[in-house]
Amino acid sequence: MSHELRTPITFINGYNRLLLREEVGPLTSEQRRFLEESTKGCQRLSAFVGNLLEASRETQGGEILELGTGAIVSVLEGVAELFQQMLAEHDVRLIVKGDTDLAARFDRLRIEQVLTNLVTNALKYTDGGSTIELSASVLSRAGGGGELIEIVVADDGPGVDPSNRERIFEPYVQVGEDSGAGGLGLGLAICRRLVEAHGGTISVDERPGGGTRFAFTLPRVADIEAREDAGRASPDGSSDAGDPVGA
Repeated sequence: MSHELRTPITFINGYNRLLLREEVGPLTSEQRRFLEESTKGCQRLSAFVGNLLEASRETQGGEILELGTGAIVSVLEGVAELFQQMLAEHDVRLIVKGDTDLAARFDRLRIEQVLTNLVTNALKYTDGGSTIELSASVLSRAGGGGELIEIVVADDGPGVDPSNRERIFEPYVQVGEDSGAGGLGLGLAICRRLVEAHGGTISVDERPGGGTRFAFTLPRVADIEAREDAGRASPDGSSDAGDPVGA
């Protein structure tokens, strides 16, 4: 199903890029505009198909995570780089904050997917001249249970009504402007599933000074390693930790 849906999109997008490079002849400004809009349509359709396929995973045993240790801020910077062209088009600035030494054990592809969904949402509701902020910081667990890394995507948009702050993470739920946008309402539900598969939580709140603040957590790498060491120290000497893991 994935192959059959994605292959035509890939072909159309590939020919669009070929034409936009003017390798088969010069374009008028109107022709270029049409091709650019067609390319954007391919990107939206590809994201739509991706979300649809992600939703089907929930009925097939959940996520399989390919875990590795890495610096969180480098992931934030990588995602910010992916959005440079789109940010320029919307006249929006994206800044990354955080200690470069902050590390966790996570599936990089999946966490990039979470961040991409959250930044896309922020960009949708942020006016030109505004700023989106990606940040990572240490957050202590309640009761002294170790430390977490909190990753935040904050924007200057209209915010989310308190009555909808839980509902927006449910599958097929759309609120506000999204309710008539024609999407599936799966992006935030997928974010929650992926974050929880890593043992974290995700929430939305009001940004200080106005706007929206999405935040999710991952255990710091030392905390994860300590729990795995405890698991390995079983009476029979066996180990219950390893990669990949199912969640």
